[in-house]
Amino acid sequence: MLVEVFRTAANNGTKLNVSEVMHVVRQIADDTDAQIGLDLMEHIPHVVMICHETPHLFDNIFHNHLLDIIIRYLQDQDNQVRMMAQTAVLTLTKKGLIDNTTIEGKLCPVIETLCTSIDLLNSGISLMCKMAPLIGKELTEKIFLDRYIALCEDKEFYTRKFCASHLGELCAAVGRKTLFRKLFPIFVDLCSDKVWGVRKACVDVMMPVSCCMTLQHRRLLLAELLATHLNDESKWVRMSAFQILGPFISTFAKQFTEVTYNQHGELVFTSQQDNRFSIRYSYEGIFPTKCAIRSHTLDMEDHNSKDNFNSSVIIQKPILEDDEDESQEDISTMRAYKSKIQRKQLKNDQTLDHTENFNSFLYYYVEPDLPLDDELVEAARRSAAQNNVDRKPLISTTASSKASSLDAALKEDKYAADDIKNFNDQEIVPQHLIDSFLSMAEPEQCSGDMSPGDIPHHCAFSFPAVVLTLGRENWPYLKQAYQSLASANQWKVRRTLASSIHEIAIILGEELTITDLVPIYDGFIKDLDEVRIGILKHLATFLKILKPAVRLQYLPKLREFLTTDNEWNWRFREELATQLLDIVNLFDPVDVTRFIVELAIDLLRDKYAAVRHVALSLVTQIVAHLSNDRRLEKGLFRKLKCLVFTRNWVRRQMFAFVCANLISKNAISGYKFSQEMLPTLLQISSDKVPNVRLVVARTLSKNVIPMGSEWLGVKQAEEVENRLREMRLDPDRDVRVIAGGEENVPSDMLLPPKTKQPWDIF
Repeated sequence: MLVEVFRTAANNGTKLNVSEVMHVVRQIADDTDAQIGLDLMEHIPHVVMICHETPHLFDNIFHNHLLDIIIRYLQDQDNQVRMMAQTAVLTLTKKGLIDNTTIEGKLCPVIETLCTSIDLLNSGISLMCKMAPLIGKELTEKIFLDRYIALCEDKEFYTRKFCASHLGELCAAVGRKTLFRKLFPIFVDLCSDKVWGVRKACVDVMMPVSCCMTLQHRRLLLAELLATHLNDESKWVRMSAFQILGPFISTFAKQFTEVTYNQHGELVFTSQQDNRFSIRYSYEGIFPTKCAIRSHTLDMEDHNSKDNFNSSVIIQKPILEDDEDESQEDISTMRAYKSKIQRKQLKNDQTLDHTENFNSFLYYYVEPDLPLDDELVEAARRSAAQNNVDRKPLISTTASSKASSLDAALKEDKYAADDIKNFNDQEIVPQHLIDSFLSMAEPEQCSGDMSPGDIPHHCAFSFPAVVLTLGRENWPYLKQAYQSLASANQWKVRRTLASSIHEIAIILGEELTITDLVPIYDGFIKDLDEVRIGILKHLATFLKILKPAVRLQYLPKLREFLTTDNEWNWRFREELATQLLDIVNLFDPVDVTRFIVELAIDLLRDKYAAVRHVALSLVTQIVAHLSNDRRLEKGLFRKLKCLVFTRNWVRRQMFAFVCANLISKNAISGYKFSQEMLPTLLQISSDKVPNVRLVVARTLSKNVIPMGSEWLGVKQAEEVENRLREMRLDPDRDVRVIAGGEENVPSDMLLPPKTKQPWDIF
C-alpha cells in the first residue's frame, strides 16, 4: 500500500504532503509486531527508488525521514527484522542511493554500536563486511578496517570466529598493500588460534582469500597454512581442510587466466585462449555463497569508482605480473608470516611427541619377572617405528624442507617474472598438497576419526579439476588414487566418479582413456543404477573420445542399460534414449541397424510417455541415418509397421506420431512415405479407439496435406483427401474438428469406425 501511494503520486505528477504521510509511517514503525517491521523494511527500498526518480515531488524524504527508520530497525531486537533492514541498506547502497557522507556519518556509528553489543555483534560484523565491497576500497579502509582488525583480535572466541568467516569479503574490498600488510597477518593469527572453531572458519574462507592473493603468496604461504590445517588436532578443521584441498589445488592451473567466484558459490575458470570460455566448478556446502568480492587488478585502473563491482563476479584472481610496488617491507612481512607458520607447525609437532609422556600405561606399568621374547620385542619396535613414520611425514616436510624452499624464495627482493615461470615449469602445485590429496583416496591414511565416506567423496568430486591442473603428463601419479576411488565401497563415491569420468577422458585424450579409463568405465556399466546413471548421462561424450574400433565394442553393451533395479525408473530409459540420439551418427548404418534399432523400438513401446517422446526423435534420427541404404531402411519400416499390429492402442497411436515426426523433420522423402508409411497410416485412421483416430487426423491434416501432391503423389493426395472427408463425419467430436469438419453433426450422418481392426488377422 505504501509503495502504491508513492507510485501513483509519481505517475500522476502529484506532490504529496510528506509530513502527513511520514506521520502515518512513523506510527507504523512504532508498532512492536515484528511482522509489521518486516513488511515495512521490504517496501522502503522501493519507496526510496521512486522518490529518487522524482525528487521534485517528495523533497528529500529519504534523508529526512526514511533513513532514521532504517537505522532504528538495524538495532531491532528481532533478528529477522534486523536482517531485512540490512538487506534494505545493501540494496540502496548497490543502487547508489546512499552517499559516502551518509555512510560515514550515520551508518558507521550504528555499526559501531552493533559491534559493541554481545547480542547484536553478528549483525554489526555482517553488515560491515557486506557493505565493504559496495563502497570502494578507500572508504572501507577509512571507516571499517581498523574496527574489523580490533574485532579479529577480540578476547572472545565467537567474535574472532565470526570475523574470520567474513575475512574473504574484506580481503577483496581493500587495496593490495593493505591486504598484504594488515589483513593477511590477521589471517595468519586466526589460522593459529587456540580455538578450533576459529581455525575452521579460516579454512572455510581460504578459497576466497586465496583468489585475492598472488600466485607466489598462494604457493609459499597459503599452501603452508593449508598443510597445517590438514594436520590439525581437531577433526573438524581437518575435514574442512581436506574439503577445500581439491579446489585450492585447481587455482594453480596454468590453462586459465583468472578464477572468478560468483554469487552461486561457483568457481569460474576463464580460459587462457578465449576469455568467453569458462568452466563452472560448484560444490554445495564448501564455499560461502553470500559475499561480493571484486578483483584487485582494478586497483591500477580506478581507485574510487563503485561501478567496478560486478554483482555476478565475486572473487577474481589477480593477473600475474612483476609487481613494482612489492617492496622490501613486503618481503620482510612474508618472512614473518613464514616464521609464524613454522612455529605453529613445530608446536603441533612437539605436542604430538609430548602426549606419549603422559600415557597412563607408563605410570602404572610394573615390569613382570619374566624373560622378554626377543621376536616380540623386535616386532613391537618395528611397529612403533612405522607408526612414527606414518604420523609425521607432512609435519616434518612442511616445517623443514618446505621452509628451506621458502627461505630461498624470500632471499630475492622481488619476484622476477622469469623466476616465476621457471618455478611453474618445475612444479605446478606444491608436492605436499598433491600427496595429501592422493591420500584422500585411502581415508585411513588421512585420519581414523573422520567419516570414512566423506573424504573419498570430496576427493572424487575434485579429481577432474586436479587432473586438469596437473595435466595429462602427470596422470601416472594420479592413476592409482583414481583406481582406488573407482573401487570404493561407498556407492556415492563411485557415482561421483562415474559422473565425471568423461571430463577426465577429455583431459587425458584417446590413448590414456583407452588404457586406463575404459576398464573402469566397463565396471561402472555393471554397477548400481545410482552409479550407472552417472556414466549414462555422458555416454555420447565418452564414446566420441574413443577410437572407432574401441567405440564399436560398446554397442552390444547398450542393451544392459535397459535393465534396471526398478522398472519404475523410467528416467533411466529416458536418458538412454537421449544418449542414443547423440551417438547414432557415430556408427555406420549396418551397426546402427544391428544394435540400436531394436533398442529404439523397445523404447518406442515404453509405457511412460516421456520415454516414448524421446524415442520418437531417436527413430526419426535413425530413419534419416539409414536413408542411403534402401535395404536397411525397408527393414526399419517393417519393424515400425509392427506397432500397428498390437492390441495396445498407445503403440498404434505411436505409429501415427512417427509419421508426423518424419515429415516435420524432413527425415523421409514423399515417395518413400507414400509407399511405406501412408498405407498403414490410412489403415489405422478407422481405429476403434478415438485417441488413435485423433492423432491420425492431425497427422493427415497438419503434416501430410501441407506437403502437396507433388511431394506425396497425385493419387495418394486424393486418397488422403477422401479419408479426411470421411473423418469429418467421425463419431468423435474432437476427431471431426481436427479433420476440418463441423463440431456438431447430425447423428444420422456420422460414420461409425470399422469393426475389423489390424490385429484381428492374428
